[in-house]
Amino acid sequence: MKTDSSRQILRKLINGGAIPPFVYAYPIRSSYRSLKSKWTIESIWREDEAYSYSNDLNIYIHVPFCRYKCGFCNLYTVISEDQTLYDAYTEALCKQLEASRPIIEKRNLRTIYIGGGTPSLLSPHHFDILFGKIDKIYPNWRGVVEEVCIEASPDSVVDSESPNLIAHLISLGLTRANLGIQSLKRHELKEAGRPRANEEVVRRAIDIIRKHKLSNLSTDLIMGFAGQTDESWAESVQELALLRPETISTYFLTIRPDAWFSKTGRYFYQRDPSLYKRYDLARKVIKGAGYVQESNVRYKLLGSGGYRQKVRQFRGVPVLGIGSGARTYTNTVDYIIGGSHQPNLKQISDYIKTAHDPDRLVQEGFEYSDEERIRKRLVLDLFDLDLRELEPYNIHEYSWIYKDLLDICVKENLVLKVGLTRYQLTPKGYKYRDIISWMFFSEVVRQRDREFYLQLHQVNTRARATIGDPAVVKVA
Repeated sequence: MKTDSSRQILRKLINGGAIPPFVYAYPIRSSYRSLKSKWTIESIWREDEAYSYSNDLNIYIHVPFCRYKCGFCNLYTVISEDQTLYDAYTEALCKQLEASRPIIEKRNLRTIYIGGGTPSLLSPHHFDILFGKIDKIYPNWRGVVEEVCIEASPDSVVDSESPNLIAHLISLGLTRANLGIQSLKRHELKEAGRPRANEEVVRRAIDIIRKHKLSNLSTDLIMGFAGQTDESWAESVQELALLRPETISTYFLTIRPDAWFSKTGRYFYQRDPSLYKRYDLARKVIKGAGYVQESNVRYKLLGSGGYRQKVRQFRGVPVLGIGSGARTYTNTVDYIIGGSHQPNLKQISDYIKTAHDPDRLVQEGFEYSDEERIRKRLVLDLFDLDLRELEPYNIHEYSWIYKDLLDICVKENLVLKVGLTRYQLTPKGYKYRDIISWMFFSEVVRQRDREFYLQLHQVNTRARATIGDPAVVKVA
């Protein structure tokens, strides 16, 4: 891409108010394809030792169960409160952890993140089993990990107060809870597809977590729901800032063809540029309340807040995925354990049966080259990136990937050059970070993403035609 052309594209996207999906991984899930038969989990991790700049490790444990499906969600989740299924799934997680023992024992464990789904639906007994297995594999993990996190919905926290789940998890090593608030307005929570959520439930969940003195309460808000106004958004942000959770994240609503919102006719894939006004307001209010900005979506109180696993992942530390639908990020091959973009209980059952042999469950992924390893860091880590860390990937042979675009970003006041090789986003760069990130995507990843979502969009279109729904979904 020529320099002039790149600058014109960047300016056009920014001036036009483009809002790409939040980039939290590269390459993205939509770019995964069938892996070559030469790869096994053991060979992927053995080769990764030559491409990871440190020996650190993150573990992500996926619990796919939910009570209901939020309208915006396209994550790997299934609706179930079957305790027998929870029992079997917990045992399967332990089997996969045991099968992964050689990987875990060779690395320096730094973070554990239990996501979903709604893992807070599990009982204290399930977590005793799960953490007991980690104890056996890595006995002194509590002395070295920086963060142990669980995702939770407000209603699941309120319902778990009687068995004292939060207190029990803290006793096991929990340091952070990611509470998916989304809004503090009743009509917006209803629009999001949360039948049991309201502002009272949200406040009660926060009170419960505060009562148990968890060191890092992390909260999420989403801008862009139908019926949300600038005023209602401002009220949610202001109230949350007054509640002073250690971490606050604010996201633009993303609509994917595999989420329910894309089928309702009320939402578009292409988002309203005026939402940047809500970004500006949230940033002003949250920073004014004493928070510092950790990323384009996240703010933290110094010394207590933040999201350590994501920061480490963005800097190239591998993530070992455990559970059905869990993704593993290395610097050799990224892969997904079982599952598909249409999760179902049969896939969960297949995982339970074969978790002791995860190689049988790895079907899709993405194989790296040096070019893609360099792009990965540029896409994810411009918050604070030193190009010297990419020298093992022969970065000097790939200056055509980054040099002109980084120079343009410096001239456009999106990026600061600090010394000879370090780059950091400016406040303007934080705001438009996802536009910058998408410009570093390879054409291979872009094309695969287009193919993946076009196929899903066509399925939706045929389904709408079948039921006579006249609404049209516009593709960005």
